[in-house]
Amino acid sequence: MKIKTLILAFPVLCFACNDPSSPSDPATQMEASPIQARKVAGVNTLSVDFNYDEPCNILGEEYIRTTFNLDEKTELSEGHTHEGCEFEWAGNKVIVAFGGAKPFSSTNQAQYVFDRMFQGAPAETITAPVSEQMLVDSADTGPATEGTNSETSAADTTHHNTDDKHPEHAGESAATPPLTKPAVSKGNYKAVANVGDKAVWDATTGAMHVLYNNHIINVTVETKGKSETKQEQAKSLAEVLVEKITHNEYKKWL
Repeated sequence: MKIKTLILAFPVLCFACNDPSSPSDPATQMEASPIQARKVAGVNTLSVDFNYDEPCNILGEEYIRTTFNLDEKTELSEGHTHEGCEFEWAGNKVIVAFGGAKPFSSTNQAQYVFDRMFQGAPAETITAPVSEQMLVDSADTGPATEGTNSETSAADTTHHNTDDKHPEHAGESAATPPLTKPAVSKGNYKAVANVGDKAVWDATTGAMHVLYNNHIINVTVETKGKSETKQEQAKSLAEVLVEKITHNEYKKWL
């Protein structure tokens, strides 16, 4: 009789064990956490689903007033052009522009255009003459990528192992080489450290050009100040734009 009772009770016990509301299951004792569901930081900086908002809207005149020590009485006008936008006051001007209407399709594409324009890099896959404006307007100019790795140039047919230059030490894996090469001073362009992924300054035009992920930022300062002062001012404004991009404050809904 006892054995028969146990046999009948066994399915009931198993059902209780599998009950999702059972307090013994720790997974049922918590609700979905907003912290666990949060996106990985920095993912959206590589997004190409949105056009850029107007650069002057992203930067804001408050940064211009702070950078150039302009008081509230100074009249500051804002104008928009096909190349970007500009702030103007008392014969001075700051022009802000990106490398195109939207971010480049990959960091590799952005670096290709940046190096072609500001580093004197040869065009690996372009045979016909190409103007700088064509490079700026097209986010698809440059060597095609291969496989699923959009950050690797197809022009580089030799696949190098990082161990060739960085062998293992004490059991540690070799360091992965950076996606972008450091800027070098070439022609009118002087390499500037610690701005975006790499940056150059052109004293002849008063322009700072910055590569950051799949973005190219251009800031031109046209004032009567010294070249060193204009460089620091352009760098300060470029750093603001990099920060805005990092926090996804650069998009315009399509």
